[in-house]
Amino acid sequence: MECPCCGKSCAQAAETVLSGVEDMYQACGGCAGENDLDKSAPLKGLPKEIERCPECGKAALDGVMLEALRILKEVGLRDEKDCLKSVGWPLICPGYPLAYSPRLGPRTLMLMGQGLSTRAAEEIVERIPEVKGVILSRRVSGMVDGKAQEGELLAGCDIRADVIRGSAGEIVIYKSQSKIHVEFPRSRNLKVEALERHLFQARSRSVVDALCGPGTLGLMAGLMGAKKAVLNDIWLPAVENVVLNIEVNKDLLGVEKIERFPMPKKKIGDEPVLVCRASGACDIEVYHGDLKKLFTVIEPADLCVIDQFPGISTKEMETACCKCRRVAVI
Repeated sequence: MECPCCGKSCAQAAETVLSGVEDMYQACGGCAGENDLDKSAPLKGLPKEIERCPECGKAALDGVMLEALRILKEVGLRDEKDCLKSVGWPLICPGYPLAYSPRLGPRTLMLMGQGLSTRAAEEIVERIPEVKGVILSRRVSGMVDGKAQEGELLAGCDIRADVIRGSAGEIVIYKSQSKIHVEFPRSRNLKVEALERHLFQARSRSVVDALCGPGTLGLMAGLMGAKKAVLNDIWLPAVENVVLNIEVNKDLLGVEKIERFPMPKKKIGDEPVLVCRASGACDIEVYHGDLKKLFTVIEPADLCVIDQFPGISTKEMETACCKCRRVAVI
């Protein structure tokens, strides 16, 4: 399917991603042994380069970060005293919980950091085949305490997937990573586990994911057996990602039909607008709008989940959802 950022085939069906993700970061028989570098050591003390495997062509993560650091030095953004950690945060694509340092193939890494420039980013994407995109990060991306925050895609593509695990199975969640906050995948997803407990305790057939982001909890509820899921977010980039993720996971979710409606033009929603409806094993509706107004257009559900950034009060949100049979802050 067409990538909404670069127009290429970055976004793949969930089954395709899941069928190969366990093997894609493993070393082959010809790969050299682990050569993890000191992430705090200055550049002047690091090797000039780390070679790619002559058999599989994969590169060690530290080798890719070292190449990026040298390019940043070339363009004057780093010097001999800087270390690998100064490059930024490496995000494997797709994100998958690993117990080892990954070996990277083409376009399987996204770099997110500070003190970067468009020129440097373009050089990194052009010269390092493993790098898919480079993002200038200023702070947490998304709607934070009523304010819109996002990074800047400097070069390449920012569409990146995470594999989300639950007891009912796995789904794949794509994100516009410059506009959606990063959640590193782990072997245990505590939010998904909490969702499962609430679904079971409330015997929920209908679920509202009130601050849905790219759709992780709402779509996972469908995988867990909910018959109806309503996903809502005030941040338009998140809602656009939800629609993509319904398409990506449609076979896993038993979706038979998807209806898309015109997307709003404003990034920050107000009156809830229905942007997508899917039907099948779980009927799904996706809204872009203010949570405080959501229940003027939808019916209360068995369970409403609120997944807010840490440290931000959820009292108004819980009040907005009070007609639902159970409200859970996750």
